[in-house]
Amino acid sequence: MLGVIILAGGRGTRMGGTDKASVTLGGERLIDRLLRQLPYGVPTSVVSPYHLGMPQVCESPLFGGPVAGIAAGHAALNGGGVSTTAILAVDAPDSPQMLPVLERTLVRSGADVAVATLEGRIQPLCALWRTEALQQALDELGDPRDQPVMRLLRLAENVVHVVGTEAVRDIDTVDELRARREARQATQR
Repeated sequence: MLGVIILAGGRGTRMGGTDKASVTLGGERLIDRLLRQLPYGVPTSVVSPYHLGMPQVCESPLFGGPVAGIAAGHAALNGGGVSTTAILAVDAPDSPQMLPVLERTLVRSGADVAVATLEGRIQPLCALWRTEALQQALDELGDPRDQPVMRLLRLAENVVHVVGTEAVRDIDTVDELRARREARQATQR
């Protein structure tokens, strides 16, 4: 069974210190846009220290980085019969569109992790892990606070890359948000 960890707890410094999960695109918060695109009924762990009006968890201490968030989300999902765990970032709100191809690739390859790439760059926050491999990597890593996500990914024994679509593109800055809003408005005309 699939489980999903949504990382939504960064400081948003490149976006002026805003809570990215609550930023709107087309009148919808990024967190709501991402959640809407997940398969119905999938166990989900939203990791954020910000009040989002939904069940969520957060790493302790707060703002420990994405791997600390992954560890907190994984702990919240653990025991729920989850055999594969998707790791998605709220600032890539369309990334759930990649889940079917990540899942097919993971099953066919027998890998521990299927991770999206965009323009030749690995996107570790758009990945599907075998839950057992994720647990092993987290155990091997030790303290997850302030650890780079690429270090966690390197601890997986077998990683397969999947060419991502525009759905993987994240929104890191105010300019990127403005461009995404303008592109959305242009397609609605």
